[in-house]
Amino acid sequence: MQTQFITARRLGWLCAALYAAQLQAAPALPAKPVLGWQETNLTLQNGSVNVPIQWNMWWGTNGNQWQLLQNGVVVHSASLSPNGQNAQSGNKTVSVTAAGSYEYVVALCNVVGSERSCTQSDKRLITVTGSGDPGTPGGFDPWTQLNFAGWPKPLLQQNKPYQNTSNKMVGGYFVEWGIYGRNFHAYDIPAKNLTHLFYGFIPVCGANDALKRDNPQGYSALQAQCNGKPDYSVVVHDKWAALDKGYANDKWDQPIKGLFAEMYRLKKTNPHLKILPSVGGWTLSDPLYKVGTDAKARAVFVASVTDFIKTYDFFDGVDIDWEFPGGGGANDTLGSPQDGDGFVLLMKDLRTALNALSAKTGRTYQLTAAMSGGVEKLSRVNWEAAHPYMDYINLMTYDYYGAWNGTLGHMAGTYPNSNSPISGFSAEEAVKHLLARQVPANKVTIGAAMYGRGWKTVSGVKNGNPFTGTGGEGIAGSWEKGIEDYKKIESQLLGGPNGSGANGYTLYWDEQAKASYVWNPATTSLVSFDTPRSVKAKGELIRQYGLGGIFAWELDADNGQILNAMHQGLGHPQQ
Repeated sequence: MQTQFITARRLGWLCAALYAAQLQAAPALPAKPVLGWQETNLTLQNGSVNVPIQWNMWWGTNGNQWQLLQNGVVVHSASLSPNGQNAQSGNKTVSVTAAGSYEYVVALCNVVGSERSCTQSDKRLITVTGSGDPGTPGGFDPWTQLNFAGWPKPLLQQNKPYQNTSNKMVGGYFVEWGIYGRNFHAYDIPAKNLTHLFYGFIPVCGANDALKRDNPQGYSALQAQCNGKPDYSVVVHDKWAALDKGYANDKWDQPIKGLFAEMYRLKKTNPHLKILPSVGGWTLSDPLYKVGTDAKARAVFVASVTDFIKTYDFFDGVDIDWEFPGGGGANDTLGSPQDGDGFVLLMKDLRTALNALSAKTGRTYQLTAAMSGGVEKLSRVNWEAAHPYMDYINLMTYDYYGAWNGTLGHMAGTYPNSNSPISGFSAEEAVKHLLARQVPANKVTIGAAMYGRGWKTVSGVKNGNPFTGTGGEGIAGSWEKGIEDYKKIESQLLGGPNGSGANGYTLYWDEQAKASYVWNPATTSLVSFDTPRSVKAKGELIRQYGLGGIFAWELDADNGQILNAMHQGLGHPQQ
């Protein structure tokens, strides 16, 4: 009896173990789904085209779920009811709003708990042609069908014509939101005096927590644009500004209007000008951390970028404004040591895609990146490996100091000052770092500021030198606290283009840093900014080191004086 009891108990254990093993085994693999017939060459109509995907599994092991993958990303998922070995089918219509190549795959799956077994269909490649995303019907050619009367536009404000005899970059950032409060439009851009125009900013779909926190309205606009698109795709941000706003030459039923239509006019009448979408920015960089370190996210992103610049073909490449690889951007929860090599992989994949696009179009596309002008952040990137893929590295040699804290220093200093509170915060230090990292000098550009940063209630000043004190809150600013446009500084704080100070402010010059500032001891207010004098000093540094040129943030804050000085610093003669 005892022996029989032990045997029965052991047999029970064995059965339980076998049952548990069955529960843990992978679900049965479904039979292979087959895609139905589909036209593989489609054309955008009124800015979009529907792609109907239909599939069948005629006989075999059933699945309980199916998924549709577009370019490797799941864009649809649905449950199924298994029915023995009988046929199963499904369908889904996907709306596409940009020209490009789209690869579709259906996966038939059995899902049990956390276990999944899937069988994929053969791949189906569908090519979508035409212009517009959204709002442009296929067949509309902006190069010939837009009204170009009155273009090119003359230079406005104090902009003077210069001849670029050095063949160096003279670039500027144009921001989409500048058409609102600043009332600065594409026709105000001094295109004749620019070699490069950077259009800011093009956002990336996905988690954008920094934008959600700092700009809820902008976040809502982005969510609307990303609806139906895979994460890590690039899209326009303000659709009304970019594609819908009517300008003087536009017709009410014109398929593409807004700033993008103006960009076509700008490019056609200034063919020398390179126009690049700047992807990212201070509050739009969150998804770039994933793009840099995740191969699947990067593949979606790169394909989306090339489709974007192919659709809106006034663009001449792409500018990446990832702030910042390794961390220290608007979202302080993001950043890792892997970002430095991730940036290299991003540059490599973008260059490969741009070269492939060039082979199809016959055009040359440039790849640039806006990078921190601080040595510490620059040091996190593997520049030895990254630079071969890039045309320019645009060093943001401004925003070194500002009213986000009380540390006082030159916000756009050209050279280090012996009393600078933070090492590595000057244009020359940033340049030397890249040159020491084997970056060719002609790929390095430095930035001029068309604005200033300032503090109120500066305390603890010694011997009349405000930089010995501690800054308080930021100056009021016309558009943002702590910041003021150069044109407003010139008129209100300098007393004109040749002024030495106004309204209690006095203009000073730091010979060591080659930097300008104004100080009002009565109100204890300090403003640090670039002047034509300091910008010319940056030009001298560029010529000294044989750099690739200079660019500025941002064009709507200038009255022409800073851009004129950019040319003068490079030795360009006035025409």
